[in-house]
Amino acid sequence: MKLLIENWRKYNDNPFQLMCEQYDKNLLTEERLFEHWKQTTLKELEQLNEINWEKEAELTADPDYEPPQERRSEFMQKGWEKVNDWILMKSIQIHELAKRSALAAIKSIVWLIHKVQDLCGEYRTICKIAIMTLVVVAFYIAFAFLLENEAQAKLYRSGKPVSDGVVDAIKGQLVDIIDLRKRGGGDANPELYKLLAQIDSLHNSKSPHDFMKSKEKIDRGLRVLYDGLKDVWNQTGDQVNLPEKEAKEIVSRWIDIGERTTAWYREETFKAKGYISQTLDYGKKLAKKGN
Repeated sequence: MKLLIENWRKYNDNPFQLMCEQYDKNLLTEERLFEHWKQTTLKELEQLNEINWEKEAELTADPDYEPPQERRSEFMQKGWEKVNDWILMKSIQIHELAKRSALAAIKSIVWLIHKVQDLCGEYRTICKIAIMTLVVVAFYIAFAFLLENEAQAKLYRSGKPVSDGVVDAIKGQLVDIIDLRKRGGGDANPELYKLLAQIDSLHNSKSPHDFMKSKEKIDRGLRVLYDGLKDVWNQTGDQVNLPEKEAKEIVSRWIDIGERTTAWYREETFKAKGYISQTLDYGKKLAKKGN
């Protein structure tokens, strides 16, 4: 992070920074800001194609191989510097995007992964190593801001607020669990729908709720889901063999699903002529993107 800040001046006077300033002044929408970033990134990726990375990969088989930055080849040295500069520039830009919308930044990074995959399909070896470094850096920048977005948080963990983005990721993970059980041929336990509905209720309540300080069923469920989210993001526990890119994409998808999902759970009890009857209504719905 210190490196990013120290090198900020190098890229300060550019159209991207001007777009960020327009966004800060409410002269530009979030959608337009990220669309501009995507268009610029596509052009930059096309320019990186000018470097013959496939030829560079073949050279690595030579026992006397030296990396581009150590060779006298002016072309390859400039090419390597070009990629390094691009990685630094994109890291700085994603840092700026994440300060304005961490969730949108993470979604944009997922988009970037797919574009990088297209490029590395042709230039696999060094291209993949260099550019995927950017993807890892970018995810951690964006997720750091996501975790810091605590202004409206009502759910707490060990005295620390849990941000909207993390709550959405927890919800998305629970939706996946429910849907997986349904695809297995049965219906999910109604208690899972109850937990899904309770998460929003607690997070939107007026008073804080720390799910580490209680043994209630909802708090036990929240602890399991939070640990599951952390394991996928950090690739620990049962997720240790999960590819890093796939892990980040899963969390991004959970955030998106959780943000758009609403759930309900209603129990009603009726007493009449000595008999007691109970009705149970529960379910969930997923809003369309952009709604």
